[in-house]
Amino acid sequence: MKIKGLLVMLIMLMVTSACSGNNGGSLPVGGESGGTDKPQAQAGNKKTVVIAVQGSNPFLEAAAEQFEQEHDDIDIEIKSYMAMPEASGGGMSAAISQADIEKYVQTVTTQIMAGKGSDLILMENLPLSKLVEKKVLVNLYDWMEKDSSFARSDYYENVFKAAQDGDGLYALPIAVNIDVIQGRADLLEKAGIEIDEGTWTWEQFKAISKKAKEQIGQEYYAFINVFPLNLLISYMEDNYAELVQPNGKVNFDSDLFREMMRQIKSMYDENVLQAEFTYDYDKAIFSQMTLSSPEETMRLMSADKYQFFKGPTSKGESSGIPYRSWVNLGLNSKSKVQQEAWAFLKFLLSEQIQQSPALSGFPVNKKIAEKRLDDAAAKLASGQLEYAFDAVEPAAAKKKAEEVKKLLEHTGAKLSLDFKVQSIAIEEFNAYMSGQKSAEEVSKLIQNRVTTYLNE
Repeated sequence: MKIKGLLVMLIMLMVTSACSGNNGGSLPVGGESGGTDKPQAQAGNKKTVVIAVQGSNPFLEAAAEQFEQEHDDIDIEIKSYMAMPEASGGGMSAAISQADIEKYVQTVTTQIMAGKGSDLILMENLPLSKLVEKKVLVNLYDWMEKDSSFARSDYYENVFKAAQDGDGLYALPIAVNIDVIQGRADLLEKAGIEIDEGTWTWEQFKAISKKAKEQIGQEYYAFINVFPLNLLISYMEDNYAELVQPNGKVNFDSDLFREMMRQIKSMYDENVLQAEFTYDYDKAIFSQMTLSSPEETMRLMSADKYQFFKGPTSKGESSGIPYRSWVNLGLNSKSKVQQEAWAFLKFLLSEQIQQSPALSGFPVNKKIAEKRLDDAAAKLASGQLEYAFDAVEPAAAKKKAEEVKKLLEHTGAKLSLDFKVQSIAIEEFNAYMSGQKSAEEVSKLIQNRVTTYLNE
């Protein structure tokens, strides 16, 4: 489970790096971390697949080791691009900083644009649409189609579809984390509030929260420990396809974006939210949640006082439950070992790897995701699920697991931002929130800076 904005350090990370935290990667395997190209041909017929990653991740490292044991003709080399060298020993890895993200984005983007770089590339924070437009990534649907041993129906195809750029799949999600709003059912019932999650907007969210405060007390807030920058990122993620359209059109100088900024500011001005940190978590009517595993989700669902909702949107409509990819890999179109790289991608989607305890999130393999949910429900019903809130009868536990399965089946809105675009928006948005510049001035500045960046 991840609760947005609970700790000051998390907020500071949002401010300085705007990093979502799901930067899959691994420890460097063989050779130094960094961005120099290495010859891929090895002695004899052995080939090397090089993977560019941002930081450390035991999942990829363990999967690479298992893959090499089963494929003695292929080596997997994982290159980490950190601004500062990673500490060795002790089993600890350094947190990813803004400098690390900037180095990764700049180095990897430059390499792949020049027709070089690694074979497989971790796509978090990279400008996916820009890379697709330049034809430097492979449409992975092509490999799925010509591989007779691969069946797309074994996976959540709605997740693949949401991850598309146009009609192609250029970044493959290995697992997903589901974003929801967790509501205090007891407080909403006390306030006499019912929510139509299929159509509610941020404006309705504000009105509902104000009504709830009037009924249950002004010391309650819609969210706690959610700051203006957190909301800006949420708004941008929900509307990114419209703000930066697939055809390259930039739409920040628009009523859509200006209204987003005004709505965010009004929630703090009208005391729906407070820009102060607190440990009094019981004063939150809602919480922004990321469901990060079947087991943790079932634990949360054991509490009667909590209820999950699809998050509000700007227009009251959405293409599905929003999700974040975990270990999201693209294939370099200039790679000389595409077949071997595809073999490793397919291995990451296999039942063997999708049930790994090191995998963070819900497996995209339907069979494994459903099995893990059923197992967690059985543990919940038998009292063996650690830290469960309340006792749950077997039939009720099974029903809760089925509800989560439906969430997965209706997951259809990928949340992601180009790191550079996000950084530009955050820099200029601060001037609006502080009253230094108007919404019109800020939206035009963001428009010009993002347009310049995308045209580079």
